[in-house]
Amino acid sequence: MNFAYPFRIWKSRIGFGGLGILVALLFWFIEALLHAFIFGEGSFFNNLLSHDSNELWMRALISIIMVSFGFYAQRTFVRQQKMQKEIRKKSVRLLEIIDCSYDAYISMDEQGLILEWNRSAEVLFGWSRHQITGKQVTEIIPVRLREAQQRGMQHYQQNNIGPWLYKPVRTRALHRNGFEISIEMSLHH
Repeated sequence: MNFAYPFRIWKSRIGFGGLGILVALLFWFIEALLHAFIFGEGSFFNNLLSHDSNELWMRALISIIMVSFGFYAQRTFVRQQKMQKEIRKKSVRLLEIIDCSYDAYISMDEQGLILEWNRSAEVLFGWSRHQITGKQVTEIIPVRLREAQQRGMQHYQQNNIGPWLYKPVRTRALHRNGFEISIEMSLHH
């Protein structure tokens, strides 16, 4: 059984505020059951409808706390959902801007796997985004420079800094068809 679906229905219709109210009401019944059957203090209905001011005050206080927490959690949850939606919109917008940039943009992870590749990179290196994404960055590095690139990656992974970081550097790169091209690049993390 998929438990996520009922949770989504409950979350969208009742919310945490409704859950707080439900738990507060259940608390009255559970507390009356405890007094009647566990502690042996009268019948269930006498405990449920107790006129003892201390008992009523305690139940009301706990109920108010549960309901307040439910509404606070609901408000926080809605706010978090709005922020996540806004972050997704901004991420999509950023990727659109990067994709339309005149400069080639390449993003890779710590192992050197290419994660992102914009249209200008497609034109410059001859690889389409779906062909190169997930491959090693060494695909676009001439063979004679790969060892230096590996050392630089290791140095960066160990020290979180590298000699080429944040500086424009002129170097050579490899086109998909095998010929070298001159590029100027800047590395950022």
